[in-house]
Amino acid sequence: MKSFSSPKYGAGITQLVECQLPKLNVAGSIPVTRSIILLSALLLLHSSILSATVDSSQEFWLMASGYGLLEDSSGESFFSETSLLNQLNNGNRKALLPLVHLLVASGRIEYAEIWMEGRGNFLPVTRRDLGIALSWYGRFDLYGVMTSDISIPPDLEDDDYSFTLAAILHLGWMNSSLDGCFHPDLLVGLSDLEILADDFFPSSYHWESDWIWMRSLDSLFAAGAQERARE
Repeated sequence: MKSFSSPKYGAGITQLVECQLPKLNVAGSIPVTRSIILLSALLLLHSSILSATVDSSQEFWLMASGYGLLEDSSGESFFSETSLLNQLNNGNRKALLPLVHLLVASGRIEYAEIWMEGRGNFLPVTRRDLGIALSWYGRFDLYGVMTSDISIPPDLEDDDYSFTLAAILHLGWMNSSLDGCFHPDLLVGLSDLEILADDFFPSSYHWESDWIWMRSLDSLFAAGAQERARE
């Protein structure tokens, strides 16, 4: 793997993905809120008592979110996962409870816990987010690869960053799955961070949690860049 170093660095992840988030201490993480399971169960029960139809269930969640959901310009349903994630990414915390409801209903309890822990203020990093960050912090190494003939994972063919993310895979900064897909919506885990530690993070890097918030990851990249600039 090539070592990356450059004295000049600019915008971080939070600027690149256009998120507005409060500061988070890189050195630690908040314990998981296990009460999310009970909370979600109660909310699901409440929803089912109000009505058995999909429309009235969605109406309940619109009420629960304070009528704060916004229409998606792409035509997505108010209650689609894509729309809810977009709204949270754009700072609309009203989308949190409907998203948690959707995640629990689909059996993704761990993801629901993570989102609930962040309370809509801290956004967990997806693999696509990490790839976009690497396209900035590793941009000088990417230049030589972008002219190469590299294959694009099938689940990235319609992505605006398809070639860039494929180049990042080519450099070994991230891995694809056994099926050859990138899985951009999966949350970044400890194994994803360990691949990057030597080339991008500070020498004092230490992380134990199974996920990471946007602000924390941005801080790790920035600290690593500053350390390399002093070498």
